[in-house]
Amino acid sequence: MNQEQKLEKMIHAPIPGLIFSLAVPSIISMLITSFYNTADTYFVGKINTEATAAVGINFAVMSIIQALGFFFGHGSGNYISRKLGAKDYEEASTMASTGFFLAWFAGCIVAVLGVTFSAQLAVFMGSTPTILPYAKSYMSIILIGAPVMMCALS
Repeated sequence: MNQEQKLEKMIHAPIPGLIFSLAVPSIISMLITSFYNTADTYFVGKINTEATAAVGINFAVMSIIQALGFFFGHGSGNYISRKLGAKDYEEASTMASTGFFLAWFAGCIVAVLGVTFSAQLAVFMGSTPTILPYAKSYMSIILIGAPVMMCALS
């Protein structure tokens, strides 16, 4: 089945089932993020309480990255939906690529600025001096993955 046939099938699909099938990947992504943080908290909790607190501080950073990824995904998705409805498949495909690469570039900017200002960001998110070394280390790892995370959500 080629791309146009898939899109044509989607256009004529019942709305409730279509919404459910399109919402499932977002729901799964959000659940995986929550499970990831729960597992992090469990294993990091075996180190010390400061490391556990650093996971909590960085949960906010992950939520911001996720929100920015959804920003690009929902924005371009709206435009793509209108173009698909108008049967303008080429413009829809162009916007899909544009949304993906804008998310990538924004993720790179977030990563560079975040790593550069990780100490200030950690303090802004609520880190204390005892938590700060753990929060910075963990945040650097999270921020390096920001471009991939944002692309996956766009």
